[in-house]
Amino acid sequence: MPNRCIYNFIMWIILILAGAVNSANAQDPHFSQYFTSPMTINPSLMGKDVEDWRLTSTLRRQWWGGTVAPYNTYTASIEKRVATNSTGDNQLGIGMMVFSDESNNGLLKDTYLSLGAAYNITLDGAGHHHLGAGLTANYAGRLVDPSKFEFQSQFGSMGFQRSVPSNDPVTIQSNHYLEVNAGLNYNYTDTKWGFNVGAAVFHASKPKDGVYLNSTYTVEARYSIQGSVYFNLANHNQLLFSEISEMQGQNSIHSLGAVYKISVKDKTLRSFNVGLWDRFGDAVYPYIGLESERWIAGLTYDVVTSGVKTASNSVQSMELSFAWQFFSAKHQPRPVKKIIQY
Repeated sequence: MPNRCIYNFIMWIILILAGAVNSANAQDPHFSQYFTSPMTINPSLMGKDVEDWRLTSTLRRQWWGGTVAPYNTYTASIEKRVATNSTGDNQLGIGMMVFSDESNNGLLKDTYLSLGAAYNITLDGAGHHHLGAGLTANYAGRLVDPSKFEFQSQFGSMGFQRSVPSNDPVTIQSNHYLEVNAGLNYNYTDTKWGFNVGAAVFHASKPKDGVYLNSTYTVEARYSIQGSVYFNLANHNQLLFSEISEMQGQNSIHSLGAVYKISVKDKTLRSFNVGLWDRFGDAVYPYIGLESERWIAGLTYDVVTSGVKTASNSVQSMELSFAWQFFSAKHQPRPVKKIIQY
């Protein structure tokens, strides 16, 4: 890609980041293991650190065991790296993601299909400094299942009877829209330590959403800021610190955590990863990860610290993640330096 095209692409991303304006009351779902789903936190991370192909998947089950039906959130993505110079330092990443969020036993379902591309360039000859920019286009769909509603007019001596017609029908059972997301990231790597910082905006095109007729609203822009730093220690161990802040309208989420990667001299496993995160004002969650040469699997369990716990002491949230880097038949397999970026 010519330098002028790269410059124009990055400037376009900056304009989108700067020009998005908030204007409503909604909040996107989020993951505890946000680092395993890079397309949901920053489009510029798409394809980054991928040797050829990467497949990622995350499953979150939130508030099971409580007094309300649990929220289920799923995502799966596939990314492809394309080297654009002779040394392979400059990378074009392309990707696709499917994201689904389901609440109240399927009463409300949100589904997103994302397609995008990111370009990461090396800023110096030694390959220490990298700058990336990315864009994704989303097709979003919201589906409401009226059969799962319970209205006062359906209440009788036998309790709620959904077979009885209600006097308050849902006038919009589905809604669809298109939107654009954008992100930037800067990365520094060295033999002893490294760090990365990034920023992204989602719903930059301010789409309309809603359920009832004449009650649609503008989906607010979500701003995401991420950062991490790592230190290479003795015996191939590694210490990492990771942070993410997300702001959407009047809502904000701030998470800070650390991971210690314990090197394992085993043919199957490369490291045993243990960590702890604090999502301030919401939950503290431990993290356990098993990492091999090509894949990593993670598990988190939220210990609720917010007022939700007072409503039901049994409120629980658990999350499973998996990421796998693989090679096509025409590419010679080579060592994978980093499965994911915490």
